[in-house]
Formats: sequence, C-alpha cells, structure tokens
Amino acid sequence: MSEARANAPRRRPDRGGYARGEETRARIIAAALRVFAEEGYARASTRQIAEAAGVTPPALQYYFDSKEGLHRACAQFIVGELGQILGPPRRQADAAAETGDPRRALEALCDLLDSLVEVSLVAKTASDWGRFIGRAQTDGEGPAAGVIREEVSRPLHACVSRLVGVILSLSPKAQTTQLRASMVLGPISAFHSGKSNTLAILGWPDYEGERLTAVKAALRAHTRAALSDTGDARSRS
Repeated sequence: MSEARANAPRRRPDRGGYARGEETRARIIAAALRVFAEEGYARASTRQIAEAAGVTPPALQYYFDSKEGLHRACAQFIVGELGQILGPPRRQADAAAETGDPRRALEALCDLLDSLVEVSLVAKTASDWGRFIGRAQTDGEGPAAGVIREEVSRPLHACVSRLVGVILSLSPKAQTTQLRASMVLGPISAFHSGKSNTLAILGWPDYEGERLTAVKAALRAHTRAALSDTGDARSRS
C-alpha cells in the first residue's frame, strides 16, 4: 500500500452501511446469547456462533475481536436493555428512599418488583437473557457474570436495600437489611429459574394476562408480610 493511500482519510460509510453494520452486530449478539446459554463459555466456539448468526468468522472477529469480547458484549447488551426498562422504577425508588417515608418506600419497592417480574417472566427476550446469565453464573467462566453482577445485580440489590432500610428503620448496610433485601428479590429468581416446573405445577401455559397479575399480587402480599415485623427486625440488627 502506498504512503499516500495509507494516510488518506477513510471514506465515511453511508447511512445504509451503518444500518447494515448494526443489524449484523445485533444478529451476532442474538445468536451468541443462545449458543453461550446452550454450550457454556468454554465449549462455545466463535465458528459455531458465526454459523448461527449467518456470518463468517472474520466478520464476528471484526465486530467483537474475540470470544471474550463477544461474551462481554452480550452482557453489556443485557445491561443496556435492562437499564432502559428498569430506569424509571429505579429512579422512583431512589426518590422514595430519599423521603425516608416507609409507606412511600414500600410502594416504590412493590412497583420495582412489578417491573422485575415483567422483564423476568414475560419479556420476549427474557428466556435468552435468563439462560445466558444463568449459564454464565453457573460456569463462572468468561467476563459476563462479573459484568452482570457489578452493573445489574449489585446496584439493584443496593437500591432494594435502601428501600428496605427505610421500611425497617435500619441502615441500608446493616446485615439484617441486606438479608431482607435478598429475600425480597429471591421469589423473582425462583419464578424465573424454575419457570417450566412452576408453570407445570400451576397448570399454566405462561405468565401472561391475568396470570401475571396474580403473580404480581402474590409477590406484593409476600413483600408486605415479609417487611411488616419492624420491631423484630430491629431487635436482631
């Protein structure tokens, strides 16, 4: 390559080129979520993912550099999507915690749990996201589990701990508060991870419509009951 050509400014791609590039990138991530969930990080290959996405291995390398980069990109994609979905209820929860009002904190907590139920149980992509996250956490390989933990799980737990602290008149960092926050979030994980078994036991085809409403109502009742014994919580803090 001549020096003049090497130093020449790159031609800016047209809008159609950008759109095709984003579409290809999204297709690779969608395929990677499925393959990583099925095979695990160690067994999944970039060639296998490229075939599932309908691209060549060099194209995958162009967009993500390596398998590690793609694994991280999958996690960051989930983080971004969850940020958009959970952003409004998270902001409402933070505002309620700032007031120090236990009633507002409890309502904000229930609203936040409603949003978590929706994204965990009925979102079209919830299955792929959940299976990917579950496999990454179980295997403990690749960067995705750490990304999800630091950018989703830890901030969410901190938010819930603040609300629980207001409700129980405890420090959000107190051990009792932290444990209660984990217990409040626990049922959502259980419903999600044991989805097929739970649906079979209930005789439900899915969590849509009135069935989702019933799950939300039950979770609200469970949360209110779990956080009602404030005096007992303080005595053990």
